[in-house]
Amino acid sequence: MDKLRSTVKTKIHVENDNLIMYGPTNESAGCILRGVMSLNLQEAIKVKSISLQFTGRMIISWTEALGNGHDRLFREEKEIFEHTWSFLPKQAKLHTVEPGSYRYEFELVLPGNLPESMSVANFYSVEYRLKALVERSTFLPNLSARRAIHVSRQWLPLTPEFLEPVAIANQWTNKLDYEITLPTKIYTHGDQIPISIRITPLTESLRVRHLTCTLKEYMICRAGNGYFNGRPRAHGRVLYTSRDDKFGATNTNQGGNFIEWTKTQVIPLSHSPQDLQCDVQNESVRIRHKIKFVLSLINADGHVSELRAALPITICAVNNTGLPAYEEAWRSLPYDPTSMLSLLFQQSASSTPSVPPLPSSSFANCNLPSYNSIFSSTPCAIDNSSYSVQPPTYDEIIC
Repeated sequence: MDKLRSTVKTKIHVENDNLIMYGPTNESAGCILRGVMSLNLQEAIKVKSISLQFTGRMIISWTEALGNGHDRLFREEKEIFEHTWSFLPKQAKLHTVEPGSYRYEFELVLPGNLPESMSVANFYSVEYRLKALVERSTFLPNLSARRAIHVSRQWLPLTPEFLEPVAIANQWTNKLDYEITLPTKIYTHGDQIPISIRITPLTESLRVRHLTCTLKEYMICRAGNGYFNGRPRAHGRVLYTSRDDKFGATNTNQGGNFIEWTKTQVIPLSHSPQDLQCDVQNESVRIRHKIKFVLSLINADGHVSELRAALPITICAVNNTGLPAYEEAWRSLPYDPTSMLSLLFQQSASSTPSVPPLPSSSFANCNLPSYNSIFSSTPCAIDNSSYSVQPPTYDEIIC
């Protein structure tokens, strides 16, 4: 088996493994999954077929108490989407595949009403996956490769109130004034959330024990279609927490009395869509996020009080409403399979020292042109003076 793995390698390359659908399910145009399945052979092999399958599965599970300390597990798994590409179909005799490097291009339009990828522990999950399969004869192991695809949904448009600063300010039991501010309500993976906290005590005897800041994800599975015994199921998880035992210990005036306590707390957001899920609201699941604050205080008589506050935030797949950067503009260009294959070949070459030459039946290797080389590749026969000007810069275009 080890010898087989060293002489035969199959891999799935995709243009993007984080796909985004824009708009609600009844309006979204969906998204496109594109990529290439590669098969590298150092020696000839016999195979039954070569195929690639894309599947989406939904798993719903819950437990119900039966009494006497016993529980019953309910579980339902259903396929919500399936598509198969047959690159080398089965026939009466085995196919002989000669040594070389083979590339099989694929493209699939995903409908806009598909549920988003998500996971609610012990209750609900939606997963999408690609599986490449090289099926061999009966007594030989098949060759396979898998790749997870994450599908998220972006609600449009992002209205101005989502992009404005968010603040909560109030007076707490005539003992202090507090103000907590966020620069915006919308965030995405990899962002950092700067939180401005300002506390003004109204009595000199008030002291701080600690300040706790927590980012939490709330998930609710809706009861429907006979699931969860007619009762919604909830689950939550802490994504980030911090505790500051020194908050309020240094901001004093000359008389030694506290006048104001301030702090800027930064919460880093995970880059992984599995560790940080987008906000979701559909017929099955609702996912929301909140930043919670707890300020523990010591009163003049020694007893402890707690000030609690919370600010909701929205986690989106993207939060950029402006024009894309020039280096990202290619993502909106019409699909060019040759250019994408070239990009994939470059990625493959950077991860492996050498790549076997392509057979004549495969796609030819080519390089993506640079922006400045577009002008130099213009045919010399064109002598119109308008073509003697260099292409405009990105800043000139948007102006």
